[in-house]
Amino acid sequence: MTPPEGKVPDRRYPGSPVLWRLAVLGTSVFYRIDRVGPPLPEGPVLLVANHPNTVLDPAVIQGTATRPVRFLAKSTLFERHVLSPFVRRSGAIPVYRRIDPGVDTARNAETFAAVERALAGGDAICLFPEGISHVSGRLEPLRTGAARMALAAAAAGRRVAIVPVGLNFDRLPMFRSRMTALYGRPFDAGDLADAFRADPHDATRVLTDRIAARLRRVMIEADPRSDLPLVDRVDRLYAAARGVSRDPAERVRRRRLIARGMERLREEHPDRHDAILADVLAHDEQLRALGLREQDLDRRMPAGQVLRFVLREGGRALLTGPLAALALACFAVPYYGTWALSGKAPDPQSRAAWEVLGGAVVYGAWIAALSVASGLWFGGLVGVATAAGLVGLAFTGLSAIERQAAVVRAVRAFLATRQTPLRARARLKRQRAAIATVLERVHEWLSTNQAGTARPAPPPAPDGPRPPATTKAASEPTRAPGRVK
Repeated sequence: MTPPEGKVPDRRYPGSPVLWRLAVLGTSVFYRIDRVGPPLPEGPVLLVANHPNTVLDPAVIQGTATRPVRFLAKSTLFERHVLSPFVRRSGAIPVYRRIDPGVDTARNAETFAAVERALAGGDAICLFPEGISHVSGRLEPLRTGAARMALAAAAAGRRVAIVPVGLNFDRLPMFRSRMTALYGRPFDAGDLADAFRADPHDATRVLTDRIAARLRRVMIEADPRSDLPLVDRVDRLYAAARGVSRDPAERVRRRRLIARGMERLREEHPDRHDAILADVLAHDEQLRALGLREQDLDRRMPAGQVLRFVLREGGRALLTGPLAALALACFAVPYYGTWALSGKAPDPQSRAAWEVLGGAVVYGAWIAALSVASGLWFGGLVGVATAAGLVGLAFTGLSAIERQAAVVRAVRAFLATRQTPLRARARLKRQRAAIATVLERVHEWLSTNQAGTARPAPPPAPDGPRPPATTKAASEPTRAPGRVK
């Protein structure tokens, strides 16, 4: 997990600190987490976030926030639920939703009173204003609770900073996949305080719309099962073609623009959209046929450089290789057992949570079983040492496996590039540059439409006329989808 910008996090968690530390540890092992954006301000803060990942989203936010956070959770999690003991110890505040059967929504007065007390005490409160967890890839219509809480505080003369948080997962249920928690700039509802006193309904709707707009600025809105893989692929192609920044914040902003541009193009000019998609897929097919990845086209890998890399990493591999092999042998059964268990999750947004929570149970039971067996066979001290050693092996073995994989990828890339004729690599780079130019035209077309000026012609199809490499679209970095004005 990358450190927050500008401040060391305060880890005095609300509720049970041990519970939160375990939750944060579990998510940081499961995902490669990047945290970008300014630190949370001091004083009362209301965080509003999208909600694609059920019970793991609070752990991600708690692990990336720069101060302790309290959460709102649906009331049904507090009683007669497998997670009830943990939810009650987390310091969460219950919310009584209409969609939950048998819930007395009149008790939401208690919720608002609890939030008001927490904000008056300078706490940071987080809620998910969509009201549900989902994997649509879009921001669902927001409930008005967050706006009403902020406006009530503003009407009472208390400034509450509202911070949007975008939780962007590359592959939601995939172990060791990357996610970016993008924290937006704080804003407040002070200018609506008088309007709220005069007409609470209209002021609440205005602020709810503002919150939705701010959330969309920190989210990639794309269907994770169909559109998001294409957005990811197009972004990697564009980034390689133009050499743009790999900073996580820039990556999220770039992918937001690509997703929005591709969606608009599909709606208004489906033939152009299909042509770009066909060009990207054809480019991918050629890469696969040659055994290359996108970044391999730009690698300059002299034999001497690769030899030095392999010797350096090979020396480490001699030390970490047995460790990686031992970890694979020891934990293959719980790894596949956890994966099989996650397949029984009731919905896609719960699968990662089942993997993390189920993995804690399965791995814990596996380590306990091996430790008890060794203790019965060799003695109690050996059993205790086995338990400690297996816990350490689980973490160090993961690092060793990833290091071994990096060496294998480097050697494979070297062999593939050596076997690929220079002419074929040059042709693929020209194809990639042509696709990137079309993407820049899409961005220009989208930006012009949003500005309300005369509508330009739609971007040309990838197989149409290509602008020369010296044209403005290809030479000015400010026209790239990665630049946010």
